[in-house]
Amino acid sequence: MRLTFRQASTIMRTSTIWPLFILCVAATATPILVQAQTGKDAPPPPNLQKLEEGAAPDSTVRPSDSRGKTTQKREQGVVTEVQVQSGKSNYRVKQSAGPGNAAPGDAQSNAVRPPQWTVKEFDWGGKKQVKPGEQVPDAPAPPLPPAPPAKK
Repeated sequence: MRLTFRQASTIMRTSTIWPLFILCVAATATPILVQAQTGKDAPPPPNLQKLEEGAAPDSTVRPSDSRGKTTQKREQGVVTEVQVQSGKSNYRVKQSAGPGNAAPGDAQSNAVRPPQWTVKEFDWGGKKQVKPGEQVPDAPAPPLPPAPPAKK
């Protein structure tokens, strides 16, 4: 049996209409069924008791005086690094740079770069600070005078 174009298009249209029709009927019938299940036989809610207010809490929360200091480092108008100092916490967040020519979203690139906290800073070239009660270190010896000219 061969179908004509008109018959085939009618079959295709009706095959998409029936699921939509069933969906609309189900959506309409659901609220009606739910309403039928809720009866008026349910007991009223119990009376609520008033509670006394308790004492004020012993602890107080101080509002933060300063929100911290944020410094941004830019290269060609793009933020590459942000340094945040908030209280005793000091950390940096740097831009994620993938290896070589990896584009963001590639399998080789890594979109996550965690913040770096500053734990301790060292002063390698500075002088040592003297604490009270310690002896002052001896001053370095003065440079030697130039050697006398050699005799011929």
